[in-house]
Amino acid sequence: MAQPTPFYSIQPAFTGGEISGEIASRVDLDKYQLALLMAENAIIRPYGPVYKRPGSIYAGRMKYDDRDAILVRFDYTVDVTYLLEIGDKYIRIWRDAVRLPVELETPFSVSDLPNIRTVQSVDVMYLCCGTCPVQKLERYSENDWRISNVAFSRTAYGDINLDETAKIAPSGCTGDITLTASKDLFIAERVGDTMKIEQYVSGKTVNYTGTGTADSAAVSIGRTWKIVTHGTWTGKVIVRKSTDGGATWIDLRTYTSNNDYNPSESGDVDEYCIMRIHVEITGGTIRADLSAYPYRHEGYVTITGVTDGTHASAHVDEAIGCESETADWYWGAWSKTNGYPRSVAFFQDRLCFGGNKKYPQRLWMSKSGDYEHFGVQKEAGTVTDDSSVAVDLLSRQAYSICHMDVGNDLVIFTDGNTWTVAGGETVKPTNITPRNQENYGCSNVPPLRVGNRIVYVQRRGSIVRDTGYSYQSDGYIGNDLTLLAKHLVRGRNIISAAYAQEPDSLLYFVTDDGWILCLTYVADQKVYAWSHFVTDGKYKAVCAANHGNNDRIYAVVERRINGKSVRYLEYFAPLVESDAEQDYTMMDAAVRAEYQAPQKELPAGDVLLGKEVTVMADGYFFEGVKMAADARIPEAAKNIMVGLPYTMTLEQPNWDAGNTDTGTVQGRKKVVTNAILRLTKSYGGRVGQNTRRLDKIIYDAEAMETDNNVLYTGDKRITLPAGGYDTEGRTCIVHDTPYPFSLSAVIREVSFGG
Repeated sequence: MAQPTPFYSIQPAFTGGEISGEIASRVDLDKYQLALLMAENAIIRPYGPVYKRPGSIYAGRMKYDDRDAILVRFDYTVDVTYLLEIGDKYIRIWRDAVRLPVELETPFSVSDLPNIRTVQSVDVMYLCCGTCPVQKLERYSENDWRISNVAFSRTAYGDINLDETAKIAPSGCTGDITLTASKDLFIAERVGDTMKIEQYVSGKTVNYTGTGTADSAAVSIGRTWKIVTHGTWTGKVIVRKSTDGGATWIDLRTYTSNNDYNPSESGDVDEYCIMRIHVEITGGTIRADLSAYPYRHEGYVTITGVTDGTHASAHVDEAIGCESETADWYWGAWSKTNGYPRSVAFFQDRLCFGGNKKYPQRLWMSKSGDYEHFGVQKEAGTVTDDSSVAVDLLSRQAYSICHMDVGNDLVIFTDGNTWTVAGGETVKPTNITPRNQENYGCSNVPPLRVGNRIVYVQRRGSIVRDTGYSYQSDGYIGNDLTLLAKHLVRGRNIISAAYAQEPDSLLYFVTDDGWILCLTYVADQKVYAWSHFVTDGKYKAVCAANHGNNDRIYAVVERRINGKSVRYLEYFAPLVESDAEQDYTMMDAAVRAEYQAPQKELPAGDVLLGKEVTVMADGYFFEGVKMAADARIPEAAKNIMVGLPYTMTLEQPNWDAGNTDTGTVQGRKKVVTNAILRLTKSYGGRVGQNTRRLDKIIYDAEAMETDNNVLYTGDKRITLPAGGYDTEGRTCIVHDTPYPFSLSAVIREVSFGG
């Protein structure tokens, strides 16, 4: 028997988002009262309402239908943003959903695409993936883009050789030489690799004796030099140096004498050079000695060929100190053998690379202000503060650096933990202390910065977490954002992600089975509201790009068109504020055309060939149209939009009124007899106690016939179809027509009995 007086209960907002069925009894949670058990093809607004997601607009076709591609954002100015389509050995460039006549060849294969990391400085972008040399993409003009291997003025080097018996002897100090090793060190894959060779160079003196004008032989100077003259002479003695191997000479010291002076002076140099004596003697005879003190010399070579394990040809990039053998040598840190950098960022005006195959936990930072110089410079024997930096993240397990993110600090994500390099002090070679933070590990999906927090996908289980600095703990802490929505990530892997700040602060996560998980995220208001998108096909990748005052979300979508699998580039339509239903795009892969004169021909062409499509024509809805070359609509129209239909489904969790005089209402028989829907600019939809039994929402039938706008704002009271009593008390809304639907609140009229 029914309770004579029904109970009214309002759900005033939906900021709890979609929650798992496993917590359908957690009426003790504050979020429960604002949650949904199902929010398919819906978006939660951060201030409460839930609305049917916008449809997607067809932009173009990807280069390959059968190969993956990723989307990368390239911001040229605040107003000009490009979209990079990076696929198998190519990059294509889009702007405002229009492809530019630019296609670049790259070394990236399909298997490299998930590992590509990028960082940008104005019109230059650096790209790395771990298996290819670091690439440099440069924009010269709208249609002039170039990509090349980065030509480092000084590359980074690995650890010093630790085998004292493995020595290398160069055949010369400059030009093309032969390296002879005491052990098998060289393999064919080493061609193109660089080496740093350190040697102890003994002191050496060159001199000149006589009169007239002449030059002495040259001597290599590593640090300290000394000039001494003898005799009685008139004229000039000049000490000259060269930093380019003798191509050009500059005067360093000049001494004059009129039969009354012999200089004796020493000095230091800041960089390796060669020196010689130049004399202009007009009277008498002189003996001039120029001495180089012993020093440690660093020479640099590039391997040009390998004869066998102990012999290789090389070109000298920077002079070798002598021809004696040495065990103090280094391979370049980045090479085909050692692997290339896996991640990249800018921090404190340094270009930073993180991890490779040989050194998975190493962080390299360029010379300050010189992004392609990873060498060390010295003054008076001390490493300069602006020299490059290399540091290892020391942990008990050999985790690999996979991402870096920059805010106030440099945040480094590995596949097992998170580290930071503090930004409060200037990083120097002698002052860098990475600090371990969380120990969850990060997946291959690049983290997303949202304000002062970072949202990332945990390596295990596709859990989505956030992290940020906490003054209370003086460290980085965060939350599991999927705690109440485990059904969305269970059994799925997240493969792509994007963040749209405007509107509504939304994060998009693409799963390997082709869904998009959408998270409304406003951390300071504690809003973490999930929903999910499905489409006729599979989402493969997403990317956000600036478009006016909002962010536009682009997606790579795999669809079945005319019996073939294709991949389209589409973007989600903007959320418009209009009273006219024709202004909304509520269909997928949509193609819109506006004509001067009414016509019946559909504009989609080959885009939707063979598909059953939805048509909006001057505000009228036509369904069940199969797209073909001769497809027509019954009535001519000027504004025609064609696309694929999709359905929004909303389901409220079990009804609860809190504890009453007789205890909890959970488990008691109840029925939702009526529902009041608070709508904004909506039309269409069906309502019921479950998805099996639904009735249409009735609107003004005459508005459509009289060419008036049909979108409705206000309360709609609906009597739900009889479904009998149950212990749940749920309400379901299904919307499958190409109209907008925005729900601000649901008031349920509930009766007990049964």
